[in-house]
Amino acid sequence: MRLAGLGEDIPLESGLVSKFIENCQVKVEGFHFEIRKNLVDYDDVANKHREVIYDERRKILSGSDLKANIQSLIHKEVETLVATYLIDEDLQNWDMESLQHDLAAILPGIKLNSKEFSNLSRDEITNKLLEIVDRAYDEKEHKASAENMRILERLVMLRTIDRLWIDHLTMMEHMRQGIGLHAVGQRDPLVVYKHESHAMFQSLLDNIQHEVVYTIYRVDLVKDQPKPPPRPVATSHPATSSSTGAKSAVPAGSKVGRNDPCPCGSGKKYKRCCGQ
Repeated sequence: MRLAGLGEDIPLESGLVSKFIENCQVKVEGFHFEIRKNLVDYDDVANKHREVIYDERRKILSGSDLKANIQSLIHKEVETLVATYLIDEDLQNWDMESLQHDLAAILPGIKLNSKEFSNLSRDEITNKLLEIVDRAYDEKEHKASAENMRILERLVMLRTIDRLWIDHLTMMEHMRQGIGLHAVGQRDPLVVYKHESHAMFQSLLDNIQHEVVYTIYRVDLVKDQPKPPPRPVATSHPATSSSTGAKSAVPAGSKVGRNDPCPCGSGKKYKRCCGQ
């Protein structure tokens, strides 16, 4: 009542009190609504990323042919390397040594003849490199068999996507926890979050491409060797008294007198049986 500026003589059923309480309730509900709406807006950003990644995983798990997709990733990576090290048509700006080094990281054993490539344009070099990686891919498939190559493609894609997706979610969560500090600089945290998360997701896709391309030529399927059957373990059986006259050991912790009956069941005194 004091906060509302109302005197103590005003009854609680007064319209002023009811209106004041109603206004407070509206403000509180609006505050919590904004919180919920804010959470939904942040979750929508992650959901868009999740839809893309999960759609790719469903294609892989459904048995889709991934050969064309992986070869497309390889082509993009090779074209990126050419654009990075062969800046323009000027041979003075070409770094063939670095190009050779990065291509060898993708395809072990690849060697570029500098003299041969010096007479080619940048587009011709790109086409020749694409022919080399495609031929190496076909040779790997012929060696491993088409069926095994399809299995290998799915394993590489799933392993790469799952590992990098976990890292992406972790970084998104860390960014979200501190994104509110941008409000101090008069910037909308949600706008900043959407912008930075988009850049992070693009980086995720680039990393998936990079990991797949730099892995697919270097791995092979290896069948598990059958485990040898377990060896039989020798077990000892406690001695039992029988008609053969075998004697059983004295129970541990028990004290038998010399003139007591022998615990082996022979009917003799202990001193003349097991106690000798």
